[in-house]
Amino acid sequence: MRGTRAATTAVIGTVLAGLLLTGCTAFGGDDSVPKPTRQAAGQTPQPDGTLDTEHVTSKQVVPAGTVVAETDAVSESGDTSIHVRVVADDNGRFEAELSGYRTTEPQPMTVEFRRAAKYGDYGDSGAVAATTWEPNVDAPSSVSLAAAGAYPDWLHDVVLVPAPARDADSDTRPWVGSVLAVGALPWKIPAPFPDLHVTVGKDRPGAYGYVFGKDGKVLSDGGTPSTYQVAHGDEQTTVAERFGITMAELRWLNPTMKVRDNGWIYEDTILNLDPATR
Repeated sequence: MRGTRAATTAVIGTVLAGLLLTGCTAFGGDDSVPKPTRQAAGQTPQPDGTLDTEHVTSKQVVPAGTVVAETDAVSESGDTSIHVRVVADDNGRFEAELSGYRTTEPQPMTVEFRRAAKYGDYGDSGAVAATTWEPNVDAPSSVSLAAAGAYPDWLHDVVLVPAPARDADSDTRPWVGSVLAVGALPWKIPAPFPDLHVTVGKDRPGAYGYVFGKDGKVLSDGGTPSTYQVAHGDEQTTVAERFGITMAELRWLNPTMKVRDNGWIYEDTILNLDPATR
């Protein structure tokens, strides 16, 4: 009797081991979604689900004090404007110096840095370094761009947006929240990956999404990729491997990419794969 029980136990153990090796489960679980890869050491999950991107570079991008962008954000009428100069600081980040603010209609005003903007645009949840001041005080002289990371050149525009007044009815100012002035930022920051080349690899567990070319059509194999639509269970390391790049390169291409603390990228996110359109 003992021999029979021992033999049965051995057989069950062998079957379970085989199932584990082949990625199957004896309990009807769904193995179509891969287990996430643990995040790299030193990456800290942020409150918004993103991961710290310090691993992209540990070096000073440019010497402290270097001016890397300069522009004027000007309204269509020319009546409102502000001069913006972005300078490298001592911590590997950048400071935006603000000067020459003028307007013919004093009102609460906000300056923001956006990935893209045009006159009349409304709120941008991805705006960086938003700072507001009242009409009876001077505009701030500077604002930190630390939140944009070591390579803030993905922020292509700086804007002025009229802000709500503290004690006034915004109905009397219907333009509140709408972009009043825009200035394009001509960045002069060396790319960390000047020879970056993205290729299209076969889909795989952890990288099952669709790849699109510049014409918006799906690429099944080969061709020049432009964007990638994240599928359920896609994991950042595996997605990077599918396109023949490192995770640091993937995150540089997509500075606003949100990643869960288990390494999964949020489903249906559209990732950029073209360095020219970062």
